[in-house]
Amino acid sequence: MRVYKASSKEAAMRKAIRALNMCLKRANQKQVLLMFSGGSALELLDGIELSLIGKHITVTVLDERYSRDPAINNFAQVAQTDFYREAEKKGIDYIDTRVHYRITLHRLAGKFDRALKRWRKNHPEGCIIVTQGIGEDGHTAGILPYSNQQRKFQRLFEHKQKWIVAYSVPKAANKYTRRMTVTFPFLREQADCSIVYATGKDKRRAIRKTLAKSGSLEATPSRVIQQMAAARLYTDL
Repeated sequence: MRVYKASSKEAAMRKAIRALNMCLKRANQKQVLLMFSGGSALELLDGIELSLIGKHITVTVLDERYSRDPAINNFAQVAQTDFYREAEKKGIDYIDTRVHYRITLHRLAGKFDRALKRWRKNHPEGCIIVTQGIGEDGHTAGILPYSNQQRKFQRLFEHKQKWIVAYSVPKAANKYTRRMTVTFPFLREQADCSIVYATGKDKRRAIRKTLAKSGSLEATPSRVIQQMAAARLYTDL
């Protein structure tokens, strides 16, 4: 992991976008799985150089909110961006995580898990590029804190055979209660390039806990970036 500090949110975003484009440029001769986080990390999409996008790219999300509402579902939000509309014209492939028909959360998660593993099997030399954010509560991807519930947390997010898990949380924990997300083993072992973007005073405490020498993943899931050689954090804090 490396940390890059900027003097402002705008400067941090420019650096993060530059790094994301560099990852895409370096992988230009490979098949690429491009996985986007929701929330503020979606702001990076507007800066992607379309000259780097083509049929070798597969687009999907890093985590998903189980909802048919296009204003909530992460993939639906990605699909509404100018980047995605232009990328479709260039022939990208995609792994769609929108909630179609009556598919259940766990069936959708299983389908997503199989799709990611199929992509890796078909492209063993391919490159996986992800964007991550850090929430005020210290979550990253869709991995929310489970303070004082270490066993449950590890059972869910440290599952060695699963790249995607589905779970639910009380509304008190997060207003989006039904979710699916990549697991820690996926982030540590499969991500070839991770651009982590987190700015704003409201995230100061979370970023400090993320970078602290001591702490637990169940209290601050974003600490996983310390275990990711491919992670680059861009912040104004």
